[in-house]
Amino acid sequence: MNFNNLALHLSFASLVILAFATFTSLSISAGAHIFIVVPGIYFFFKHFKQKRQLPWSAKVLFLLFVTVIASVLVNTAIIEHPVRNILKGKYFLFALFFLVSFKEVFKNYMNEKRIRILLWLFLIATTLASLSGIIGLYTGFNPIKFKAACHPTRACGVYGMYMTYGYGISLFMVLLSGALLYRDKFQNYVPTWLLGAAFVINLAGLHLSYARGGLLGFLVALPFFFIKKNIKLFFGVMIAGVLVLGGTMLASESVRDMFFKRGHSNDQRLAFYEAAYRAWSEKPILGWGFRNFEPNTVKIKEKYNIAHTTYGGHAHNNLLEHLASTGIIGFVLVGFFHLFWLLEMWQRDDWIGDMILPFVVSFTVAGLFQYTFGDGENLFLITAIYALSLIPPAKGESFVQRSPDTV
Repeated sequence: MNFNNLALHLSFASLVILAFATFTSLSISAGAHIFIVVPGIYFFFKHFKQKRQLPWSAKVLFLLFVTVIASVLVNTAIIEHPVRNILKGKYFLFALFFLVSFKEVFKNYMNEKRIRILLWLFLIATTLASLSGIIGLYTGFNPIKFKAACHPTRACGVYGMYMTYGYGISLFMVLLSGALLYRDKFQNYVPTWLLGAAFVINLAGLHLSYARGGLLGFLVALPFFFIKKNIKLFFGVMIAGVLVLGGTMLASESVRDMFFKRGHSNDQRLAFYEAAYRAWSEKPILGWGFRNFEPNTVKIKEKYNIAHTTYGGHAHNNLLEHLASTGIIGFVLVGFFHLFWLLEMWQRDDWIGDMILPFVVSFTVAGLFQYTFGDGENLFLITAIYALSLIPPAKGESFVQRSPDTV
């Protein structure tokens, strides 16, 4: 086996781990990074040797990774473990490794059998995780984790945090909705009954997580499946979503409580937003250092007499978190990353672009209410889908259609 083939095998192994472990185990998911290091470096050199261009979103992501490092280096005096903070930014670099490596996999290694393996693993592992969380919610015992449920009233899948699960599963539900809409593209790989069963179980998991931002991100994303093809249907689905949400609120006390009886939670978020702004006002260029806003939240709240002084945490907002931790430079880059990825999916004239565009919308909307762009569990999903959404399809593969080789 030559080195190129070894790199392809390692890259596919990374995909297998992502499919199996994204919603089941953070520690196992880390294996995806381990397996992709060597192929990522190798394919990057190959990429630039052949003078191919990265998409703009990838260029911005690389600049964001550089900004993460710079923000920590200029704040070493106030960061307890600077190297650790820099390493937390590895997801942005690994997204680029995924991009160049998965491109090679789909071009030179992927076939129908391997695609089938990935899809079955992803659907079954994620659905079993959601089902285990639902069982844990109602029985108090999570059978897959073999321990007590993480929360008495909210489903967590097999994660330790219901917020992480709720926001992550909302993104998965957008993908699953797209798979059902484009089920003819998937019929050679997974049966429709499996897609339907996974949809029902994971939708229940999303609902029972009571993650408002995740639910809103999912509902707002649905009309965007139709925006490029049928503008009337786009608005129709949007109106239907509002009616369904309104009807669910009327019929379900738990849903009403989720939106109208969490004033304390709303006030806490607003306090985090204000703290993030105050932090940025003190260090406007590169912020307090990547992932260093959270350890200083209480101190900043006390200094500016912000409500909920004793509650520390991240900004609960992707843009504001980067504004505080990486300054105006990081804030702008995160905004441009969302924008360029959205435009790249809009410009991609095939069903893959049509399917991933709503995912980017959901990621953007939900990220206004939670720091998903720094949550390790969610980042494995986001960076993997990002990479897969931008690669050209495999030769002779009916699963995707040809698109310009910009990667």
